[in-house]
Amino acid sequence: MTENSPLVISMSAAGLVFVAAGLVTCRRKLSGGSLADRAVALGRVFVAAPLATFGAQHLAAPHALVPLVPKYMPFPLFWVYLVGFALFATALSLIFDRAVRWSSLLCGGMFWAFVAMMDLPSITTMLHDRFGAALFVREISFGSGLIALSVSMCALTRGKSRMIAICRTIFGLVAVFYGVETLLHPEFLPGVPLEKITPAWEPAARLWGYAIGAFLLVCGALIALNRWAKKAGAWLGVAIAIGVVAVYLPLLGPAHGTDPMVEALDYIFDTLLFAGTALILAEAVSRVQPD
Repeated sequence: MTENSPLVISMSAAGLVFVAAGLVTCRRKLSGGSLADRAVALGRVFVAAPLATFGAQHLAAPHALVPLVPKYMPFPLFWVYLVGFALFATALSLIFDRAVRWSSLLCGGMFWAFVAMMDLPSITTMLHDRFGAALFVREISFGSGLIALSVSMCALTRGKSRMIAICRTIFGLVAVFYGVETLLHPEFLPGVPLEKITPAWEPAARLWGYAIGAFLLVCGALIALNRWAKKAGAWLGVAIAIGVVAVYLPLLGPAHGTDPMVEALDYIFDTLLFAGTALILAEAVSRVQPD
């Protein structure tokens, strides 16, 4: 198989189309307001594009994902397709600002369900592996950002601030953890701790690790402590997005064949999703405690 395989084409096309559509739909928000407001406006785009990309992966190569479905669940192929359609539906909702409260709630709950059903049963093993621990809290953080966005749009006020505070604290602590990991191991790809060393040909490879690690540590602490949480989320999202463009996108250059291309796309959009999560969390926080 080559990089022109249906899987690579579908994932790439979904990501690019949703980035382009998102930039068009939020262009007015990008043209005015403070720098933090304009950064926050990109949050839904940076979440929607990865969700669409992974949705395309579920629909284009469902049999490859069947082993991830818990053994006790019947009809595993059905669940792979269902998750794929759910990811696409959430991406469309975020881009076109339709039923966002419900789509983000359901998708965030789905991420938390993944943790409970697939990660918790093997938590003992995962906690002895720093990459396993990083992946474990990653989906918790994704779910927290989406649920915070949903709750922030709810008309009811009782318990609203408390739930957003819980999600904000969870995400902030995950960012601090990622910051420590990135600073301790700057030779690996920066941002979400991943089992891939930054290529030697990447300019200032370790410097990217130290810079993004510092952003994760400082901004994560500010988010968790609720100190300038909106601005901290905005700048963290921007910093990681810049890292995606400067460090992750070049990984596509030397990738040849389906597996290396899919791996590179996974790294790119997974890290972009974390950047988008920081931004939609900043959006949610701004609704309950405006600057």
